[in-house]
Amino acid sequence: MKLFKPLAFGALVTMASFIYPGVPEKAAYKIDAGHTAVTIQVKRFGVVNVMGRFGDVDGTVTYDPENINSLAADVTIKVDSYSANNGGGEDAVKSPAFLDAAKYPEIKFKVKSASVKGGRNVVTADLTIHGVTKEVEFPFEVTGPKLDLPTRKQSIGIEGSLTINRQDYGIAFNRQLPTGDAIVGNEVKIDLLVLAIQE
Repeated sequence: MKLFKPLAFGALVTMASFIYPGVPEKAAYKIDAGHTAVTIQVKRFGVVNVMGRFGDVDGTVTYDPENINSLAADVTIKVDSYSANNGGGEDAVKSPAFLDAAKYPEIKFKVKSASVKGGRNVVTADLTIHGVTKEVEFPFEVTGPKLDLPTRKQSIGIEGSLTINRQDYGIAFNRQLPTGDAIVGNEVKIDLLVLAIQE
């Protein structure tokens, strides 16, 4: 019985540390591509926004839940991983008329700073598309760190949205329909839904 009590106590401590891992601190996280979505929406024929998704997203995030200013991220997105449930649309996006995957195979996203403005988290980052780098700023939300059951590691979720003008990145396709509507709109909405697991 004397031996059983220490063993039982040790098991309880181990279980508690698994369920309640303690106060999270600044840590590095690896993006989990299988649970991450980078999507774009653009107007087609002036009628409806069509959506596509980049499946190959890789990178790291550094985050301290006690200090939003500590957020840093370096992300690479493979242009050739674009899919849209439409073969013709996918080929067009990857073609020289648009993203030109052969010449510019990667989209880069690198956080420069993060802060709180007007009660919202706001990130400033360099976004490189089609070989052109522009500074962007947009609101975002972070959830976690929380335990990721499959890996038994801490995880964070990051969500954010921004809208860019593709012309700013040298994607100059501008053909119009006889009605005057653009075949493809200039404004591109980008949504980021990221899961990252502690390294």
